[in-house]
Amino acid sequence: RSLDALLQRFTDQHPDVLNTRRLIKELEDQKRREIAEMRRAAAASPASPVVENNPAIVEITRTLASAEVQVASLRARVGEYEGRSARLREQLKVAPQMEAELAQLNRDYEIHRKNYQDLVSRRETVLMSGELESTSNLADFRVVEPPQVSRRPVAPNRALLLPVALLAALAAGIGVTFLVSQLRPVFFDASALRGATELPLLGVVTLVKNDAMRRRESRSLRRFLLAIMALVVLFLIGMVTLSYRSSL
Repeated sequence: RSLDALLQRFTDQHPDVLNTRRLIKELEDQKRREIAEMRRAAAASPASPVVENNPAIVEITRTLASAEVQVASLRARVGEYEGRSARLREQLKVAPQMEAELAQLNRDYEIHRKNYQDLVSRRETVLMSGELESTSNLADFRVVEPPQVSRRPVAPNRALLLPVALLAALAAGIGVTFLVSQLRPVFFDASALRGATELPLLGVVTLVKNDAMRRRESRSLRRFLLAIMALVVLFLIGMVTLSYRSSL
């Protein structure tokens, strides 16, 4: 194998190739000499077999014994696996039967549970009828239909609650604005400033609004109007939705 690997990379005249071939030739010569010596020893003493002193035969015998032990171990494992396989096959045969019994038990349980619930409801009906008959001597009460829960809420009145909540929110906003104006007062004209400070007022500087300020005020006014419109639209949508759900 080493020679084949070297020939794939080098030529026949490469030193490694020549050394490898020389080593192969020496090993073959040594092999032939050992075979000849073994033959001469066997011919000289035919009673004693040479194989007993051969280390290769001893190593092969040891390997054979180890292989036999491994085979015995593998056979034991095969027997164990076969036993497991047989048990699993038996379980596979029993599993469908157990599943069928479980399904039957579940069906029986559902039937008994339904019958129990029917009996409990009938008992409650009979108890209610008996109480009504025993407590009233002038009228005969019979439970024709079971009591039902109304889908409409009893309280609060949502059709009245939404407008009141809207008005309360607007009033709260106006109140907060008034409170802030009282905490941080602003003078809008010269007479109010003169009356608050009681000092002579020399002059007033009028604010001249440029185009940027006018655009900013216009955008603020538009945002305020859009917010008011969105609030009104959401309120109307809520009222329509509430009236539709109340009519169901």
